[in-house]
Amino acid sequence: MLKIDNLNISYDSVPIVRDVSLKINKGEILGIVGESGSGKSTVLKAIMNILGNDGKVDSGSITFEDKNLLKNENQNIYGKDISMVFQQATLFLDPITKIENQFLEIMKHNKTSKKQKHKDIVNLLKNLHLEDAERILKNYPFELSGGINQRVSLGLAMINKPKLILADEPTSALDVTVQAQVVQTLKELRNNFDTSIIMVTHNMGIVANISDTIGVMYYGHLLEIGPKIEILKNPQHQYTIELLKSIPTLNGETPKGIDGKIPEFGSVIEGCPFYDRCKICDIKCKTTKPELKETSNGHFTSCLKYTEVENNIYLGEVLWY
Repeated sequence: MLKIDNLNISYDSVPIVRDVSLKINKGEILGIVGESGSGKSTVLKAIMNILGNDGKVDSGSITFEDKNLLKNENQNIYGKDISMVFQQATLFLDPITKIENQFLEIMKHNKTSKKQKHKDIVNLLKNLHLEDAERILKNYPFELSGGINQRVSLGLAMINKPKLILADEPTSALDVTVQAQVVQTLKELRNNFDTSIIMVTHNMGIVANISDTIGVMYYGHLLEIGPKIEILKNPQHQYTIELLKSIPTLNGETPKGIDGKIPEFGSVIEGCPFYDRCKICDIKCKTTKPELKETSNGHFTSCLKYTEVENNIYLGEVLWY
């Protein structure tokens, strides 16, 4: 369905995303995880063609159903076949327009009657566990809670039944209870409509809950990608190991952070970008850039020492939210 090949993106000539390649199939949920500043959201913005004036795709390709998304003549795909849920729903919602009118604006090319549109909107909101849909439609965004607004934004993304939804940190500003509701809603959207979803987050626990496939990004690079079970039980990059150690569990152990910080964008790095924070690296890792290669069935890793990582992590009963 969607395929990205060797994508390179820069802002003000500073490289932000480097040689990222991935694909997502119909009905698949791809979770992309990594610390803030890894380039995750930038990849989604490139797919939506909203990098802004300072952003530029330097090389590579993004195709959706064999259509080149980097060409302006394919812009009619957005909103119809591809929709996006933003990190902060209040930034996406118009604060001075009632919720129903925002739905009707998105549905303006739908030739059904206004009465039928209203019925479709109400049914969708109820599917998003918003039982008081009639009242919500009469409200402005500032009259609703953050959790309701987030699910309303999901509804706006879904109302035209797109084939692909891009979700940019959709749970980061929500409490744990509402996070669980949003994650469950995304699962139901996939199950009910066979919708593909790309979700980016810094929260490894949420990605482990919702995804079929997990990709791990660091400093603009895709370090590891594969089936969820493979990534969780057989991680082959030390950065993935450190992320897994940071997941809260119910065994009483305090999650461990990762020592050090992501390099400044624009830094010259010859080898592995995780070198300065890696516990198993050697001098070759500093000078030789590892290629992303298949290390087992469907499991791709960018690490020279992937056979030496300590992947016997005890996750215990993980708090999947």
